[in-house]
Amino acid sequence: NLNVEHGRDLWPVRADIGQFEQVIVNLAVNARDAMPEGGNLTIRTRNVEEAECEGFGHRELAAADYVLVEVEDSGTGIDPEVIRKVFEPFFTTKEVGKGTGLGLSMVYGIIKQTGGFIFCDSELGSGTVFRIFLPRHEVEATAEAAEAPASEAAEKKPVSDAQKDLSGSATVLLVEDEDAVRMGNVRALASRGYTVHEASSGVEALEVFNELEGKVDIVVSDVVMPEMDGPTLLTELRKLQPDIRFIFVSGYAEDAFAKSLPADAKFGFLPKPFSLKQLATTVKDMLDREPG
Repeated sequence: NLNVEHGRDLWPVRADIGQFEQVIVNLAVNARDAMPEGGNLTIRTRNVEEAECEGFGHRELAAADYVLVEVEDSGTGIDPEVIRKVFEPFFTTKEVGKGTGLGLSMVYGIIKQTGGFIFCDSELGSGTVFRIFLPRHEVEATAEAAEAPASEAAEKKPVSDAQKDLSGSATVLLVEDEDAVRMGNVRALASRGYTVHEASSGVEALEVFNELEGKVDIVVSDVVMPEMDGPTLLTELRKLQPDIRFIFVSGYAEDAFAKSLPADAKFGFLPKPFSLKQLATTVKDMLDREPG
């Protein structure tokens, strides 16, 4: 059962809507996995005033006004020892082959980018709640900028960037082992007109590619995946279609995995975490290049 409890008169916040969608989807998928027999998933929002912050018992939470977003499930709960590690990259309690554990570390990174905080509270057998504190955005601070001359605003943000068409009709093979991340990325590309086929591992991606008889315009793949990683997938696909366009998405720096590829290997790169608009832009730019 999904319950949504909207707070009244919520304050404005500054956050990338695409990235925040990834956060909510990721937490919702984790909640689903914690309730194999079903249960209740509640998402609630409300304002939190500065004076309330101390009552949450988190020393890291700076006293300020926030909009609070809670994602709560009635699942199995998380062991106290595990809670301390849930936001660490590559930490996962899932079975081998069921995920790399980058999901919650990406969630953490996205929230920190907004200047916010995220905490996890849980009790074994009773469920888990993730609390996200997004700083209140003072709209007055942007009022002067809104009054700036149009020519000055245009100078700050070129029209060509603002009006760039990110739609397309190409066929995309999206490879990502984290369910929540994959769901968000598929939706972002499909909503812009792309035909998207998905796979949760390199092995599955090869199977999908063969089923499509190579009729794929571009591959977007994670780097670290069970069974077959991204660089190996690129190598195998280039044997079948030497000029296939390929984009890696990764929490690693590009040079950390590029050394395992041939020096002349051509590919695009999108670092995690990224917004859904950044994903669409990278795909569009790669498709506009010469293949190879």
